Amino acid sequence: SLGLPPGGRAQASARAAQAPPRAPRPADFRRGSRTEDAMAHVTFIARVLDGLILVETADHSSQIHPQQKQQAKQLLRRLMNMPARCTVEGAGDLVFHYTMVDGVCYMALFDKSYPKNLAFAFLEDIYRLFQEELKREFGTGSVDYRSHIETIEKPYYFIKFDRQITKKKAEYRDPKSSKALARLNENLTEASTIMRANLDEIFKRGESLESVGRKANDLRDESKKFRSMTGQLSFATMVQKYGVPVVIGLVVVLVVCFKFWKS
Repeated sequence: SLGLPPGGRAQASARAAQAPPRAPRPADFRRGSRTEDAMAHVTFIARVLDGLILVETADHSSQIHPQQKQQAKQLLRRLMNMPARCTVEGAGDLVFHYTMVDGVCYMALFDKSYPKNLAFAFLEDIYRLFQEELKREFGTGSVDYRSHIETIEKPYYFIKFDRQITKKKAEYRDPKSSKALARLNENLTEASTIMRANLDEIFKRGESLESVGRKANDLRDESKKFRSMTGQLSFATMVQKYGVPVVIGLVVVLVVCFKFWKS
């Protein structure tokens, strides 16, 4: 008992019931009810060419803020000039790990505390599973899977593959489990050899590249217009120079042909 009279306790209870809910903290946007070292919060498989998402799988025990998903999609659209394997920081206490193979990017959002080698071992497993999915979808033999992927027009083409990603994530949820440790021993990736990058720097560089790309496209369009105008001027000059002699020559030929035909 707090030593309050009955009336005081009632008033305190009423004030507590009427109190506004606590404002959400930054950690509330993503944590939800999960273990401290939960697995990949969201996993993407996307086309490197343009960032088209082929499949996306979120961990329902994590509440990722929409802004972090938007950052992931922006990052996927800027992969063309990025290293094949990279860790991208700048998403709070989360980090993006990705690997690119044959025009496809495998990326996931992890806690910074999750072992990097184990994160890339997970991505390698997803890559192998996806290769089997491509065989089922497009056949085996001398099939160019990359060309098939580059002709896909609609996003989430492999949405059913998210079940396999979810199953594989369960094996990596606890980084101290026997399965995770065994996979870590099998993985030969050296963490120090994986490139690191910052999200803000990538976005700034991407804006610069887009600006350069727009200027290059404008210059190419102007060059096409100039070549077209040059061709038209060349034709007009040629007509002006040789038009009259050509017309006279045609008239002479027609007259000769006409006389030859009458004779």
